[in-house]
Formats: sequence, structure tokens, C-alpha cells
Amino acid sequence: MSGEATVLAYHAPEEQEGLLVVKVEEENYVWGQDFVLQGNSWSQEVLRQQFRQFSYSDSTGPREALNRLRDLCCQWLRPEVHSKEQILELLVLEQFLAILPEELKAWVREHQPENGEEAVTMLEELEKELDEPRQQEFSTCVSSE
Repeated sequence: MSGEATVLAYHAPEEQEGLLVVKVEEENYVWGQDFVLQGNSWSQEVLRQQFRQFSYSDSTGPREALNRLRDLCCQWLRPEVHSKEQILELLVLEQFLAILPEELKAWVREHQPENGEEAVTMLEELEKELDEPRQQEFSTCVSSE
């Protein structure tokens, strides 16, 4: 994944805002590997929550609020390390989890899928496991008649 990525850089209010061009050269980078290798698998979720739960009242004005959101977003999504495709996959996974029923959402988050396909596979396997006892009960009822 060699190339350049353009990202918004966070600057303190007294600094001038601009764009930062970052060269990404890690071809075999796996989304989330930095968190797992550092033993911080929970930190991505914490950063996501900080970004999503930030409130305008946490800032002194609109410029500070926008700059703080940019900073939180960059800390969470790490555009200097992740490709556009990886960031999109993370956003789609987040939205997919948001639409799941609460009990499934908690179960999937607990298993920490790296992408949407992995989450779907986990859910399909869970569905099969839950259906197997029903199938056995049904076949027992049918065979005993």
C-alpha cells in the first residue's frame, strides 16, 4: 500500500490550519495490529467513544470544537497509518454494529472483529450454533412420534 494520503492535521487554535501529506509505505499492515501488538486492543474503542461522545459544551467555541473533533477523529482513525479503504471498512463496521440488536452488538464487540466480513461470519456461525439445538429438538420430537 505504497502512496500518499492527505489528512487534516489538528492544530491548536493559535496555529494556522492546513493539510498534512503523509507517505504510507507499510504494504502488509493489518488494521488494528498496532493496538494488539501494544496490548491495547481496547484503545481503538475508547478513542471511537471519545470522538462520538464529544459535546459542543466541552469546548469554548465553534473553532475549538471543530479542531477537537478533528484531533479525536485522527487519533481514532489514524489516517497517517490506515488507507482510505481501511478507514471506510471501520466506519461501515461501526454502523453495522450500531444497527444490530443490543445483545448481538455486545457479543460481536466482545469478539473484536477486524472488519465487517469477519463480524458477519461470526454472527452466521453463532446463528448456526443456536439453530443446532433446535434442529436436534425437532428431530427428536419427529422421531419419537
